[in-house]
Amino acid sequence: MNSKFFVAVTFFAFAQVFSQSNKTCDTPNDEPALDLNSITKCSIKDSDDKKTKKVSVQVTSRRRVVRKRDAASGVMTNDYTHKLASMKKKTDVINSINFNNAGGLKIIPFNYVDEIPLFKECESSPIYKQEKCFKQAISKHIQKNIKYPENSYDRGIQGRVLVQFTIQKDGSVGKLNIVSPYKGEELGKEAERIIKKLPKFVPGKHAGKEVIVKYGLPITFRIPGVKPTNIKKAVKKVEVKEEIFTFSDVEQLPQFKSCDNATLDCFNKSLVKHIQDHFAYPERAVNDNIQGKVNISFVINKKGEVINVTTKGPANGKILETSAKKLVEKLPEFKAAVKNGKKVNTKYTFPIEYKLDE
Repeated sequence: MNSKFFVAVTFFAFAQVFSQSNKTCDTPNDEPALDLNSITKCSIKDSDDKKTKKVSVQVTSRRRVVRKRDAASGVMTNDYTHKLASMKKKTDVINSINFNNAGGLKIIPFNYVDEIPLFKECESSPIYKQEKCFKQAISKHIQKNIKYPENSYDRGIQGRVLVQFTIQKDGSVGKLNIVSPYKGEELGKEAERIIKKLPKFVPGKHAGKEVIVKYGLPITFRIPGVKPTNIKKAVKKVEVKEEIFTFSDVEQLPQFKSCDNATLDCFNKSLVKHIQDHFAYPERAVNDNIQGKVNISFVINKKGEVINVTTKGPANGKILETSAKKLVEKLPEFKAAVKNGKKVNTKYTFPIEYKLDE
């Protein structure tokens, strides 16, 4: 096997918090995601009619806090303190704990902790250079220890693995969560192995006390000159000549294959989970402060395939429409809806609200 390969370690911000280990997702083709070291939220809103209840998904991407520190004294400026206090005040409840009371959180995101965890080699760096030193050190560790899985290399499996882990109060690596690219489970296992080999850190501190800190980064596996074989093809618009029914018209709703029963509640929860697992706020939309609601419609045909995806967003939100459409196109095959004992086509519509905190 040719052993040459390229591994990119980047530090884009990802608008995603992962709740389960070793999930899989599709590798985005163009839009970089945002902040793994921040927070997202997703909720279901019910209507009075249980049969026509819709899913409303709201995802919040938090802009990265820029630590402004005095180069000479190494002390954070009042501007930073006021900005952080303002952001905490506006943050929604996460796990029933408001960020106003950040000192009470059991796990604090890397972007919010007062003193970030450090590699031993970064302890002597000036405070304003410590974050850069941290990223350089973890990148160096990955480049030194990574081994491209032979089977994946031979099959041309490539993509980005999203990694999130905690740094415990004693400096050790704690809970580890992995999101692998489509058909890239071996890449995810390799990323997990590398992170577990990290040396002990100098623990992070918040309000003067050692705390557990959550950190995330993407690791990209790439084979130069080889086209990835694990990219899902985009869903093409297909004309459906047969009748299309709404959810309220059918006897048995379409359903995710992970659901035991064809209930609307399971459909909604599975849809929300899918969006949480795959959501990435477009970087250009963040930079240009583009926000708004995108209404999405799609058809689940008799085969359980997602077709005819359409979107309608704000006037300047074409990039948000593209992002929302990709989320729906990544949906897995469903169990088709049933009416009068036969499988039928069904249409579903729901909104995604893209919102940036100030």
